[in-house]
Amino acid sequence: MASNNSSRILPYTTAAVYERPEFSGIEYSAYRAQLRRLRVQLLHMQEWIEDQGLRVAVVLEGRDAAGKGSTAATMTRYLNPRSFRVIAQGVPSARQMRNWLGTYHRLLPDPGQLTFFDRSWYSRALVQPAMGYCTMRQYNYFMSNVNAWEERVVDDGVILFKIYLSVSRDAQDLRFQLRQHSDLKYWKYSVNDRRAAERWHMFTYFKERMFAVTSTDYAPWWVIDSDNKHQARLNAIHCLLAGIGYPDRDLGLEDMSSPRRPGRPRNMIVDGVLFENLNPEQVQILEQIHMHE
Repeated sequence: MASNNSSRILPYTTAAVYERPEFSGIEYSAYRAQLRRLRVQLLHMQEWIEDQGLRVAVVLEGRDAAGKGSTAATMTRYLNPRSFRVIAQGVPSARQMRNWLGTYHRLLPDPGQLTFFDRSWYSRALVQPAMGYCTMRQYNYFMSNVNAWEERVVDDGVILFKIYLSVSRDAQDLRFQLRQHSDLKYWKYSVNDRRAAERWHMFTYFKERMFAVTSTDYAPWWVIDSDNKHQARLNAIHCLLAGIGYPDRDLGLEDMSSPRRPGRPRNMIVDGVLFENLNPEQVQILEQIHMHE
């Protein structure tokens, strides 16, 4: 009875979609150009965070194969390792399960640090209940307390970004197939991934409830379509940069969505394999695969 009462008093909130039109349907060459521009801005932002002693936490959530790890890697590739961390927790211990928010409180960024969470405390709102890894009592306790906990975290000086990478069922299935047949990425696919995919609708239920309860004014959820990973990475970086008011911020972007023009043969690397002297049709086919890597 207590859990039912607590669930009724939870507020109703909504997540917002973040999507820049400049990145829609972006070709690979344009993606690389935009990515370089944004990475320069990421470095300026990181230096300012360090100089000001700020604490910035970026949560990356989503289903399996949504691109959380690759987005974190793309964001941090050229950052100064002195002042950023990527947290990707493994299977939690029994002690961590009992003190869930306390576990993550100890992982929040120090002054001058930028911390990325490849999955976060929100595993308790998504994966754990969908897969039966936590009890419903644990789940309800988390949902009833996470907003107040995040408000204290923000009041303590942490700038909190919560990004949800949204992948369609078809795109997830394709990525699983690509991983299974890749000599380099086969280890990223497991039986547990398939079990989670089979519980698609259960995961959807908990995702929608998470948005309906935990997207607050002080810690809103931003939803980014990740069926095209290139587009998703650019949107995620732009979302972060737009939310940090560092000096001399330059988020001006060129419209690179013009139609494909014939040109000289191109080379591409897909799944670690170099393809040379490609014609436009071959490039287009490989780009469809490449945007899921």
